[in-house]
Amino acid sequence: MTIRFKSPMNLMVFIYSASVLLLPGHVSGQTAPIPVRGPNAVAIASKALQALTGGTTLTDITLQATANYTAGSDQELGVATLAALGNQQSRVALSLTNGLRTEIRSGPAGDWIGADGVEYPMAIHNCWSDAAWFYPGLSLEALNSDPGLGLAFMGPEAKNGVAVFHLRLFRAVPNASAGIDPTILRLSNEDLYLDATSLLPVFLDFNVHPDSDFTRSIPVEIVFSGYQKMNGIAVPARIQKYLNGSLQVDLTIGSAAINSGLPASEFAVTTSTGGAQ
Repeated sequence: MTIRFKSPMNLMVFIYSASVLLLPGHVSGQTAPIPVRGPNAVAIASKALQALTGGTTLTDITLQATANYTAGSDQELGVATLAALGNQQSRVALSLTNGLRTEIRSGPAGDWIGADGVEYPMAIHNCWSDAAWFYPGLSLEALNSDPGLGLAFMGPEAKNGVAVFHLRLFRAVPNASAGIDPTILRLSNEDLYLDATSLLPVFLDFNVHPDSDFTRSIPVEIVFSGYQKMNGIAVPARIQKYLNGSLQVDLTIGSAAINSGLPASEFAVTTSTGGAQ
């Protein structure tokens, strides 16, 4: 018997219904062992990656942008360079009115440098999510090479008035203790929302935490819009980063370089500070 679906949404609703039992235990509320990935989630992620890159294998990306930065009453204008090597290394440099602000991630470590030029460590509990928040295509690409990256399909939804397909990425740690593993899953959760028609990413949600309190979550939402082709891949013309519901960084992308051979040294963090608790 052949089943025909009138629309992609109907197809995805069917896949979601059929795959509920395959969702990770922390998603479905079951206590069964946690599978690293759901097969239907992988299929959707593969289509989303194809929509972004057109089949090009993506290793690194560098975005150049104009930037509007807001932190309370502080509003600054400037330019930004956002670079990432794979899904675990990134550097975001904002050259703003009052100076340069830089954030660097390298695996489970990170540093940030304020306008005062002083380098500070990122708490390790803020380094579990993927580093390349400004281009989710690198996380989708990493599913082919990063066995610790988990994936679940959460279903079709409506988010902010947009019909989307909801994927959840998370970090799975082999042989982690029963007490630590749920904490890592929670700290590493990223919710990626794909436009139901184009399958391009439109929202990415995750949490950050105070340095001294990993149990307190502060929501971050990245909004992608106005996709255009740059060097053969789809790149959002605008990227907005909201922190706790307030717009923090508003980027207008001017150019994108891909697979330029960025060296790992570009993302080095200091051994004395990187990844500190």
